[in-house]
Amino acid sequence: MTAAAPDPRTARAVLIGVDEYQGGPAWSLAGPVDDAVRFAEFFVTHGVPPEQVTVLAAPMPAPAVLPAGVDCRRATSSTVRGMFIRDLATSSESTLYVLWGGHGYVDLDRHRRLLFPDATDDDPVDLDLDSLLRRFGTDQVRALNRQVWLVDACQVHGPGTPARIGGHETFAAGDPVPGRAQDVYLAAGFGQPAVNLSRRRTGLFSREVLTLLNEHGLPLLTDPPTLTDALQSRFAAMRATGSLSQTPTYLWYRHAIGNEGQLLRRPESVPAPPPPRDVPPSLLKPVVDALTEIEVFRRPNDREEILSLLRGSVYGQIRRNPAARLDAIQILRTCLNHPGALSELVEAVRFFAPNDEAVAHFEAVAASLKQ
Repeated sequence: MTAAAPDPRTARAVLIGVDEYQGGPAWSLAGPVDDAVRFAEFFVTHGVPPEQVTVLAAPMPAPAVLPAGVDCRRATSSTVRGMFIRDLATSSESTLYVLWGGHGYVDLDRHRRLLFPDATDDDPVDLDLDSLLRRFGTDQVRALNRQVWLVDACQVHGPGTPARIGGHETFAAGDPVPGRAQDVYLAAGFGQPAVNLSRRRTGLFSREVLTLLNEHGLPLLTDPPTLTDALQSRFAAMRATGSLSQTPTYLWYRHAIGNEGQLLRRPESVPAPPPPRDVPPSLLKPVVDALTEIEVFRRPNDREEILSLLRGSVYGQIRRNPAARLDAIQILRTCLNHPGALSELVEAVRFFAPNDEAVAHFEAVAASLKQ
């Protein structure tokens, strides 16, 4: 492990599982509540006092399945909001573990949203995760200087059109707390769904995290490099068999407000950076053609939004051109000289146009350049 593990006796665990929504049966999931119960068992077994473990669930699990002494409440927008904004703000514990399982999405401003159980098609009430994380990095939260957040939710555009609806609640933030650490693990990359295994009543991401924790113990949760590498290895192995396209992502929110760490992904080829590639025009042309067929890419402002999802080190080296086709050539050439960047570009384009047939064509022809 890279650092001393926090004392579990000074930890607080908040585990949220939402299987049912007011939006009706079409919104139902099978697994998040069970995952919250499993994590409660894990934390109590590994030394977190049961009275410092809270399960917020919809619907409520049977009392007999929870460890004795664990606080369990029905999850609603009121109880969840009260937990984060009131209860945890004055907590004296040093470490916070959060699990959220349920529906989520990313809006057009790339804010990660988690839907409350009260959500319906007409009123998709949600929690702005990015705003909440900023608040928890400041003195609005008294203690909890070591935080680990596990979010097993999708990062696609949400049900109906909530991505275009304004008025979502954001949270007040104070002054940054020096040394406060937030490790945030997300079940899927931008534009991707999170896999839920309904028959087994578990989220795939939650299952894999808990499997690793049962093998290595609680200290793994506060060892980001080891946990990140282990998760990516497990998901890479599943993708290699063709059974999975989901890519878990890891973000590190530093203690400066809004300063977000880089998304980490396992490289698709050998880790050593390859030499610059001089791709002949005959191979580059069909990929340029496919990219410029995408309507959202041809619009200058939307193209900027797409490119903003790339790593800063990639984006900063693109020689820009106002003409869409010339810009596409430079974008692709730059991505080809950075391991994994072409996949990031495909992912970014898919995020803004998830159901566009032209995007599927671009992804297919782009695969030829990865070889």
